[in-house]
Amino acid sequence: MSLNSDPTLAIDFGTSNSLVGAFVNGERIAALEIDPFASDKTMMRTLLYFPHADLCYYGSEALSKYISEDMEGRLFRSFKSHLPTQSYLGTIIDNRILTLENMIGTFLLELKKRAEAKLGIKVNKAVIGRPAKYSMDPVADEVALMRMKKAAAFAGFTEVEFIAEPLAAAFDYRKQIKDEKLILIGDFGGGTSDFTVIKLHPNKFSKKDVLSIDGCPLAGDALDSIFMSHKLNKNFGAGSVYRMPFSTNILKMPQSIMQRLNHPAHIVHLKEKDTYEFIKEVRKCALLDSDKDAIDKLFLMIEDQQIFSFFEKIESTKKNLSSNADFNFKFEYPGLETNETFSQKQFVDWSAGVKEKIFQSLDSCLASAQVTYDQIDLVCLTGGTAHVPFIKKEFENRFGLDRLQTQSHFHSVLSGLIESAAFWSEGLI
Repeated sequence: MSLNSDPTLAIDFGTSNSLVGAFVNGERIAALEIDPFASDKTMMRTLLYFPHADLCYYGSEALSKYISEDMEGRLFRSFKSHLPTQSYLGTIIDNRILTLENMIGTFLLELKKRAEAKLGIKVNKAVIGRPAKYSMDPVADEVALMRMKKAAAFAGFTEVEFIAEPLAAAFDYRKQIKDEKLILIGDFGGGTSDFTVIKLHPNKFSKKDVLSIDGCPLAGDALDSIFMSHKLNKNFGAGSVYRMPFSTNILKMPQSIMQRLNHPAHIVHLKEKDTYEFIKEVRKCALLDSDKDAIDKLFLMIEDQQIFSFFEKIESTKKNLSSNADFNFKFEYPGLETNETFSQKQFVDWSAGVKEKIFQSLDSCLASAQVTYDQIDLVCLTGGTAHVPFIKKEFENRFGLDRLQTQSHFHSVLSGLIESAAFWSEGLI
């Protein structure tokens, strides 16, 4: 008999997309249809749109409303990636303070409401996926988890278990296993690359089967950001030099501003008052007319709400360079016209640092498990970044093609979280 048979939601809260399943009365309930406006109704884009402080839209509807409202208001994407950033407390919409915990809690609450409506019951327990590491800094990683606990409480969950996403993917794959195997699971999302080494077998699950879990906070969004940091941000004032009044010091646009400009999760915060006023001061004191023009383009991007569209075009460029030798990035909004050609070689070269850190975390995972590459029976990769050719090729070089299995579907982590909910009810986790 189950130790705890209370209904439990399984929530794959992702940087880019989120899904919800459930474990109710001993029954595993697969992905629920939580977004009626999406092409795949079981998958809701992790988006919040506030046309004003007292109204919020979610998922696909958030994007369509944002466009229909002429991109007025605030659209938030990739906000999960702020969790380990202790200096980021939240934002202000009109005069309303919205903490990061409340922002995430608002989204989780909407997932909870929609799932409850589909199930026809109230649910106060949840198993929620988490990356292996929100941050390489242990303190920041713990801060991120504490914030997620607060967000879950804000959403109305009274009992929560957080399960590492690569472990959840392993639980999903476990259902296919007939003989004992030593498996490496790699789960690549928008914000993190996560790994687990686990012994999988058809017998009852034991915590001892999990040999190690590791990862790093770099994945799809980090690969998107390199296009800005290496080339495109120069069109928006990245290289600007300026001199403040009554000073002889020549200064460059601060790195903190550039970090926000380069990342899809952070650039929206350039609109916040203090930052915005500072950039206006830089524009006023810029030494070159070309720098003033570039900063004017940055203001136009912010004021005309073109940030989301610009990064969508960057993501499309990244995907196209996975199968093409080069690709022409073209953005045609009046005043922001941008035409740049990127090569696959540039993409590979610029991504070298990201790739190195991803595979350092893989090496660390195997070292913690005290196993070698040769001892791994099977490698199972999930998530979009696993399909990036130079990522996949590195796995082939280390493990060989015959041990590599790449899954394209987005539901493996959710399926494993539902299994985790079942294990929880039996006191196994």
